[in-house]
Amino acid sequence: MRASEKFLSALEAGLAAFGLSLPPGAREKMGRHFALLSLWGRRFSLTAISGAEEVAILHYLDSLAPLAHLPPPEGPCIDVGSGAGFPGIPLALALPEVKFVLLEATRKKVEFLRRAIEDIPLPNCQAVWGRAEEYGRVTGYRESFAWVVARAVAPLRELAEYTLPFARLGGLFLAYKGPRGEAELAEAARALSVLGGEVSEVWHYSLPGGEKRQLLVVLKVSPTPAPYPRRPGLARKRPL
Repeated sequence: MRASEKFLSALEAGLAAFGLSLPPGAREKMGRHFALLSLWGRRFSLTAISGAEEVAILHYLDSLAPLAHLPPPEGPCIDVGSGAGFPGIPLALALPEVKFVLLEATRKKVEFLRRAIEDIPLPNCQAVWGRAEEYGRVTGYRESFAWVVARAVAPLRELAEYTLPFARLGGLFLAYKGPRGEAELAEAARALSVLGGEVSEVWHYSLPGGEKRQLLVVLKVSPTPAPYPRRPGLARKRPL
């Protein structure tokens, strides 16, 4: 069986296990993204996972997991630290009526994202090259998104400063985490409070194959104070 066939077969099985359905053409478009990822992956160090089945489950299905638990967003979304497009591209393919911004600080990864958006195609996606600390202060980005999603970017205490400034009041920040998610949540309690977030829930789920995951759901309950996000580097050096 070819890698593309293995990928689609594993994806189909995972979607069934989660009770998810995708709009017409979305599976084929995920297959195109997977093909581009396979072609560009080594050159641009896009992902350490290479097996077709593993990529389907650990990247694509995991990216789609919130749709098995939460109602779809009512407004635009931003993927902070999008990398190769996870979770933003799978979510955008599943929600073609929702606009997604893929924000990434590494230029070569943005080149990949823009190529993928053009080739798939993904008219509801825009890849933006820049740092969260800078765009989090820009009108049209700050406090403008229904969902702010981030996966494999940073510890939550640091990540909160990159993400919460983008969430509009009543919007959600969704942090994809592994087994330490709740521990990170405890460590980030002050940061979330300062930045205007309030923990809504922690959803525990398992991917096919048994990997345990946690989705940390943070509700934006008050505006992020003007000093945040701080200049680049400070959230990592001196997390809240």
